Amino acid sequence: MLDPFAALGDRPRVELATLPTPLERAPRLSRELGVEVWLKRDDVGSLGLVGNKVRKLEFSLGEALAQGARAVVTLGAPQSNHARATASAAARLGLDAVLVMGGERPAGPPTGNLLLDALFGAEVIYAGTREWAQLAARVEAVAEERADAYTLPAGGSTPVGALGFVAAYGELLGQLDSARVPARHVYHASTSGGTHAGLLLGHALAGAGPRPVGFDVGQIVPDARGLVTWLANEAGALLGADVALTEDDAHLDLSQLGDGYGAFTEAGIEAVGLLARTEGVVLDPVYSAKGMAGLIADARAGSVDGPVVFWHTGGGPSVFAAGWGEQLLSAP
Repeated sequence: MLDPFAALGDRPRVELATLPTPLERAPRLSRELGVEVWLKRDDVGSLGLVGNKVRKLEFSLGEALAQGARAVVTLGAPQSNHARATASAAARLGLDAVLVMGGERPAGPPTGNLLLDALFGAEVIYAGTREWAQLAARVEAVAEERADAYTLPAGGSTPVGALGFVAAYGELLGQLDSARVPARHVYHASTSGGTHAGLLLGHALAGAGPRPVGFDVGQIVPDARGLVTWLANEAGALLGADVALTEDDAHLDLSQLGDGYGAFTEAGIEAVGLLARTEGVVLDPVYSAKGMAGLIADARAGSVDGPVVFWHTGGGPSVFAAGWGEQLLSAP
């Protein structure tokens, strides 16, 4: 049988993540929810306190090095997991990292991901605006000042970056097969679309396995489902794959948005506390907490059958951001 993921081997790639990341059963959470839950642990590994963004960076920065880049410029909110992962990957690869952050410089010493950005030696530029389009324009302006820069959008979500999660889907299939777990769905947080797109394309290439279910945690683009579909199809084209995914293929749930990107929700805070108490695993309140909140809501409503996989996308360092602890400890 032909390997549907073989073409990934033809793409430039750097080794950044410790793979495969663990797939672990969550027995106490499963009993709590009445659904068999498995955790795909992208929150553990070796580089920069890890997270799902590292998978995208393996391909994106592999391309950057192949093109002769000596710097990488990207953007994010001040506690951006992607920005922190980019800073750590750049440090390992000997690249300069320039991070364009939304808003104004926070008062006091850096905390959470911002502390790590500083430790990794990244240059941080505060744009004075939180508008994503304006942040992207600032990235391009910074990159134009140096000819050796490689740029990345929010979340590192490009067709090249999405290849990291095509490979990840193949990794998950192998683990599910070895564990003899017939999972039907894989739940995850979705924002900039790259993770979702890669899983969607991986599922299409395999023609089998659990269906990705994304929960939009920020609605940072007006047509998120369209973006996910475009990224998946463009990533497929990079692999020479014969795929034509439509927006109907992208299962993107908006029920956990709350007040938008970066805004905590009661359901998300409850999810942080529940997983911490039952499994000793920490979620971040911006991304993975809202994805888990979606799984919890579906389980309690009886609308999901197990086994189900929750893809933990990481983000743990952000829980140490200034002022966040009091909100997280309000969990019931």
